[in-house]
Amino acid sequence: MTKIVEMIEEFKLNQEIQGRKKDYIYQCMFRLNRFNLFMINDLKIEDVEDIKSIHIKQYIKYKQEQSNENNRTINNYLATLKVFFQYLIEEEFLDEDDSPMKRIKNLKEDNTVIVTFNDDEVARIINDVKEETYSNVRDKLILIFLLETGIRVSELCNIKEIDISTKHILIHGKGSKQRLVHITKLMRRYMRKFESLKIERFKHKNKEDIEDYYFLDQSARKLHRSRINKILKEHCGNAKVRKEVRCSPHDCRHYYAQKSLKNGIDVYSLSRLMGHYDTQITSKYLRGLEQEDILTIGKMYSPLNEIKLFKSKY
Repeated sequence: MTKIVEMIEEFKLNQEIQGRKKDYIYQCMFRLNRFNLFMINDLKIEDVEDIKSIHIKQYIKYKQEQSNENNRTINNYLATLKVFFQYLIEEEFLDEDDSPMKRIKNLKEDNTVIVTFNDDEVARIINDVKEETYSNVRDKLILIFLLETGIRVSELCNIKEIDISTKHILIHGKGSKQRLVHITKLMRRYMRKFESLKIERFKHKNKEDIEDYYFLDQSARKLHRSRINKILKEHCGNAKVRKEVRCSPHDCRHYYAQKSLKNGIDVYSLSRLMGHYDTQITSKYLRGLEQEDILTIGKMYSPLNEIKLFKSKY
């Protein structure tokens, strides 16, 4: 018999070998360890072979009632469990027909409307950042990056000098997936200014003391997401952004998605730019658009817009 806890550790090792990101591995371990505790403490199950579909359903029920977690959070746990048991199948610890996840379906999630920044708020946020020091220009460029490309804050923190090209930036996304995002004229303008100030700021430091990440703190170290959260919160407060907007870096991603859809981009292209695995994930941003926006987009891209018809004699 194979202990669940042993398989979790082996799964972790395999994820590390595959080069999965630390944050992803941490989330997997957090979810799997909580699942293991439930199996042991509530169901008295310690071995992988003893886990059945009914036990997964009992865990779902427990999460709903005892942990009081919403369906979206529970679905994240199920996604991790599916990856875990698929690994056990691939390594032949389990037969495919014996997987307890085989007939487990995701829970229906609420169609919540995503509320994000409007254009006036975005303008006020960016304009609130001064351009006097290295940190000022860096912070303004960070906000422009987030709003102009829709990249995740973790992706922004991990951008390295080598990832920057003339026309695009290589983004290292979730699940070790890579993609390119464009560099707009606005981004390029502030990138030049930032890069010049960056050279000046660290000119007296030894090269080996300067980390090779694009965005650095005052000590030439990688900038972390907690600092970016503070930057955005500060300028959102000064810009008097509506209370219903959380003012997190992910709201910049929401703004990018909804603004792009308003401007007429198709969902498939948007999903590629945002690094989504599935267009269904991207399509949720459509729910945040007003009916008037949808009608405007429909009118703009009407199939007969470019068709020249002969004038009727009637």
